[in-house]
Amino acid sequence: MENNEIREMHDIMSEQNIIVSYIGPFDNNILTILAENIETSLWEDHYKGRKFFKIFIELAQNISLYSKEVSHPSEDDQAGEGCLIINEYSDFFIFAAGNLVDKTDVLRLVEKCDKINTADREELRQMKRDLRNLEHETVKGGGNIGLVHVALTSGYPLEYKLVDLQDNNEAFYIISVRIDK
Repeated sequence: MENNEIREMHDIMSEQNIIVSYIGPFDNNILTILAENIETSLWEDHYKGRKFFKIFIELAQNISLYSKEVSHPSEDDQAGEGCLIINEYSDFFIFAAGNLVDKTDVLRLVEKCDKINTADREELRQMKRDLRNLEHETVKGGGNIGLVHVALTSGYPLEYKLVDLQDNNEAFYIISVRIDK
């Protein structure tokens, strides 16, 4: 990259209030490094730091487990690839994560996000308990409760967008959530 390109990128990120940006594999090593930095550097208040950390873990695990794009950091390991961006504003952060998904999964993802967004707090808690009871039936790990947990922890609805990639059978799934300071 030329110096002026780096400066342009810096200016764009500053204009968008981007304080963290990562693209690549979401393997255990990367998750550990990112999680430690996010938990300790963005918050003076330990409680809020833990809340933010929990949301990061849930969204990062979604990418690691469910991204269609996969890397193999070691012979026995694989990790989903995607991106995360954290924007900081005066009173809140926006945490966004994205990854490739099969177009066949799009309707299920939209329905899940819509169901989460229309539920009140008690309904979300019940949904989380019900999903936790189904944990044993899932193949990829977890009870698929991550997005429910994100909505409960943040106290805000999930924002999502699916970008259709015309040239293949994939879409880019972006999910974001607001986190108050």
